[in-house]
Amino acid sequence: MTDETEQEAKEREEKERVEKAEKAAAEEARGAKERAESLLDKATEVAERIEAANKVTQENLTRQEALKVEQTLGGKAEAGAETKEDTPEEYAKKVMANDIETKE
Repeated sequence: MTDETEQEAKEREEKERVEKAEKAAAEEARGAKERAESLLDKATEVAERIEAANKVTQENLTRQEALKVEQTLGGKAEAGAETKEDTPEEYAKKVMANDIETKE
């Protein structure tokens, strides 16, 4: 009879170990699921921010293109520097020094 009692005790211990292992596995699975959901939420948030930034960038590009067209049609050039007009005194000095640029 002691053999059966020992056998029953072993079976009970094994059953308790299996239950503990199942509980631990379930807890770990719950934690993994929560981490996965957290990562998914973060990825979704990042994607939304990227989409918003792309929209702003596209709007800025559209504005820049419109400004470039306006500048081109308005006759303004980016590389063109304003020419300085000579004062009458400066012009007189250039004439006397024969330093006048002629347009040909």
